Amino acid sequence: MIYITGDTHRDFLRFYELNANKDDMVIILGDVGINYFLDEIDIMYKESLRKIKPKLFCIRGNHEERPENIETYKEIEMFGGKVLIEEDYPNLIFAKDGETYNIDGKSVLVIGGAYSVDKELRLLYGHKWFKDEQLTIEEMNNILNKVKGKHFDIVLTHTCPYKYEPREVFMPGLNQSKVDKSMEHFLDEIEENISYDKWYCGHYHTEKQIDKLEFMFSRIKIFNKDEFAPKYDKNGYEILRDYCRQEDVHKDRKVCCPKCNSKDIIMRKGNGEDIYGLDEIAIICNKCKKVYGFSDVKYKPNCPREL
Repeated sequence: MIYITGDTHRDFLRFYELNANKDDMVIILGDVGINYFLDEIDIMYKESLRKIKPKLFCIRGNHEERPENIETYKEIEMFGGKVLIEEDYPNLIFAKDGETYNIDGKSVLVIGGAYSVDKELRLLYGHKWFKDEQLTIEEMNNILNKVKGKHFDIVLTHTCPYKYEPREVFMPGLNQSKVDKSMEHFLDEIEENISYDKWYCGHYHTEKQIDKLEFMFSRIKIFNKDEFAPKYDKNGYEILRDYCRQEDVHKDRKVCCPKCNSKDIIMRKGNGEDIYGLDEIAIICNKCKKVYGFSDVKYKPNCPREL
């Protein structure tokens, strides 16, 4: 089985809930976080990922070093294209920008990189910023010339084409005229010069679909299917995400199942520090044996959904 998810930023807890094995793989759409510190902290995270059974197929984001700039990475052939791996961590696979792969019988184009809108703050406070986070003009031209006129089943990128930018999640107060949109305009060109069936991207810490493009963040889906994973919780109860609103289960001040009205229920709470208002994210019905997720949980900016 192949899965796909958005930015992880070193938070890999979501993978422990997958009923996955060593033959499975999870695609991460950038900002993985394991080439960020470039010291023993990165090694600690990579060692912890040895406990993750599925392989990780990683797209390069903007908040991490290019693997080709790290001497421990070697270029090898995999999935019909070139990838970068470290000998000590062969389960952590980084795609190469502009490569085409055969994944699950699908032709897959991968393009990483983006601009960090918090660049100035990072430089001011001494946080990591990577000067070649975006593709160079030469790299963009080479990729465009290579793919122009071709069809791809799937496109995987970190950021998105400019025409699809989710402006509703832009950082408030940030002057967008100072944001370098080179990568987004380049991806506009890519989108106009190829044909494709599906496009996945991350970067914006949001989850939505526009036309054939899907933004992903914290939740996991089965690759090329509109189906979330895992499908069942640890008790074997089916998880129905975004099933109802919080108010739908609080009827006449009596909490009950939104489907069968049973009171044999348990409220599932999330991380209250990440949520505005009620921190209830789902109701578990022991009669239905289902987990009914709430669609209206108000997460704070950049905080991932927990179901």
